[in-house]
Amino acid sequence: MPPAFAARSFAAAAERAPSLAMAVRDNGVAVVTFDVPDAKMNTLCESLTDDFKACLDQIDSDASIKSVVLISGKSDNFIAGADIGQLSAASSEEEMAGLSQMGQQLLQRMEDSKKPFVAAINGACLGGGLEVALAAHYRIATEHPKTVLALPEVMLGLLPGAGGTQRLPRLIGLQKALPLLLTGKNVRPKQAKRMGLVDGLADPSALEHAAVSAAAGLADGSTKMPPQRRKKKALLDRFLEDTPVGRNVVFKKAKESVDKASGGHYPAPYEIAKVVEAGMAGGFAKGIAAESAGFGRLGMTPESDSLISIFYGQTALKKSRFGKPAVRPETVAVIGAGLMGAGIAQVTAQKAKCRVLLKDRDAASVAKGEGYVKANLDKGVKKRALTAYQRDAITAQVVGLSDADESWPRHVGQADLVIEAVFEDLALKHTIIQQLEQHVAEDCVIATNTSAIPIADIAAGASRPQNVVGMHYFSPVEKMPLLEIITHEGTSDEATRIANDVGIRQGKTCIVVKDVPGFYVNRCLGPFLAESMALCADGVGLLELDNAMKKFGLPVGPITLADEVGIDVASHVGVFLTQHLGSRMLGGNPAVMEEMVSKGMLGKKTGAGFFVHDPKAKGAAKKVLNKEAEAIVAGHVKPGTLEKVDEFTIQQRMICRFINEAVLCLQDGIIDSAQDGDMGAIFGIGFPPFHGGPFRYVDNFGVAKYVAMMEGFAAQYGEQFTPCDMLKEYAAENKKFRESN
Repeated sequence: MPPAFAARSFAAAAERAPSLAMAVRDNGVAVVTFDVPDAKMNTLCESLTDDFKACLDQIDSDASIKSVVLISGKSDNFIAGADIGQLSAASSEEEMAGLSQMGQQLLQRMEDSKKPFVAAINGACLGGGLEVALAAHYRIATEHPKTVLALPEVMLGLLPGAGGTQRLPRLIGLQKALPLLLTGKNVRPKQAKRMGLVDGLADPSALEHAAVSAAAGLADGSTKMPPQRRKKKALLDRFLEDTPVGRNVVFKKAKESVDKASGGHYPAPYEIAKVVEAGMAGGFAKGIAAESAGFGRLGMTPESDSLISIFYGQTALKKSRFGKPAVRPETVAVIGAGLMGAGIAQVTAQKAKCRVLLKDRDAASVAKGEGYVKANLDKGVKKRALTAYQRDAITAQVVGLSDADESWPRHVGQADLVIEAVFEDLALKHTIIQQLEQHVAEDCVIATNTSAIPIADIAAGASRPQNVVGMHYFSPVEKMPLLEIITHEGTSDEATRIANDVGIRQGKTCIVVKDVPGFYVNRCLGPFLAESMALCADGVGLLELDNAMKKFGLPVGPITLADEVGIDVASHVGVFLTQHLGSRMLGGNPAVMEEMVSKGMLGKKTGAGFFVHDPKAKGAAKKVLNKEAEAIVAGHVKPGTLEKVDEFTIQQRMICRFINEAVLCLQDGIIDSAQDGDMGAIFGIGFPPFHGGPFRYVDNFGVAKYVAMMEGFAAQYGEQFTPCDMLKEYAAENKKFRESN
């Protein structure tokens, strides 16, 4: 009987615990278990790669080992990617390329082994983890809900650097591989089996047995290499993938797709396409060389630096800074079944796994909210992100209640947290809270979803104000990742802990914001939208303004944004913030939106705002400029405006209004950190991720240079551009708001 090798055999440093263990079965199959100590996820950290090298040495030298199974000791992940910290520590293209080459050599050694390797995949198999699996000779995945395969390096501004750009197209074909490489798209187990990414599926409880059987069969010849490797391509696929002319067509289409999706702001997808093309045209060796060189170049780009900073920010905000609540909420009541309430109910049931009590004034309103949840989940089933059973299980967790149900007080009384999502009316919110306090437990937290009303004002209507906290969601709730948690001076620590805990469980990126008008995101949007009207008054066209900001990298321009949120809402917020921000709201003429509101042009919800919105129209005709709105804007253009405003000036006049307010929020303690400010802007309004958020953007621009530009704007356009004290202080001291990754 071959010996069982202890895990300590592979610890390169005696003072640390090993990252993997190996045991050899009677049939000559070595089972190698990856299990990085004191880590929730396996990553290709230095200790794991060192131990894996030592493990390969022993596999090569031991004649009793006939084949190998690679499996994880973690319950929900195989290998979740590279060690981002190791990548961030690299300081040059050469160092980054060297890391890539090390990974390539390690996996090439495994692929070249005469002893078959089987990757047994359960849970997340991402980035470098999938590259490990691709270098194996056979792959089996479980159908566990958390099993997902992807190469998401593009989302960090990088490319797969351990052979993934070369092995994936050769395994599943160029046309299937490019979308996965260029978007980082997740692949579920059944889809992976259909496309040939994995060779077999297994139940989680049977994974090791299935993998050991496959490894033994590959060693003795009873298991053949997967049929996908021998399957003949259709004639068209042979033309598109195996001829230079055909590949040119495929890569041209891929570039057009990237142009449309990224606006040319992200270098990674272009580099990935270039590297794949090099390998398809020049062979595997040339492709590998191009891959490591491309990895080095991308690793030193500001876009990658910004995207990695977002990764770190999200990771940090997934951990509660307040600790765990004394009692973990399991039942959440949502009051108000409109779009916001229904969205909150969905993420609470689907992501947080809580029982949800969805209450509204009548059965029809409740049914509409429940229908909204089911319709969204049906889309998930259609896209195969959910099974019908999972959809039904989630909807079963949402219990509808109305005022007509005599039992509603008893049900709501069971809630650990109540989230109120009714209209923005202070008196109504007071009535709701006072009614709730008669039925809920004394320690039940009541959260209010408001975008403008101060939380202290809402809490003033409560008999237990310490239990009142703000939870400001962004619409649509099921898609928008940000949650602002707003505490007033009397909010208890436990209420904050509960709100933050539920927000994290809902899958939200949570930032804690001081109770001030507009909170953080909307406070910064106020001067930004005011400047859009100021630019229109200076003769900038509506489409010209929208297009300039989209070129800057925003998902939509300010004119489209106003139509989306509602002209009446934008006008109300502008007036409201002007009362509190004073001169910082100068520049824009409120009369433009006021006139539009008086004529019923409220934006998308009424079919006309700055644009005419025709739901029956297709393509570009779905959104055309509203001639009547254009006439209103033209009527407020400043007399004698002749000089054309260039695109850069348009962009910076808009963005510096947002940035100045964001820095003021940090200066005044409204947000806790520059990192929170960046995360809030990116996930709240879509501040361009490749810029890394407003604070990282001004760092990269140069704080002193930015302050000088703002002072020039202030001299030319008015005091609203005056940089705040913190900006001037950082400029004078040559300081940065964000440290390097």
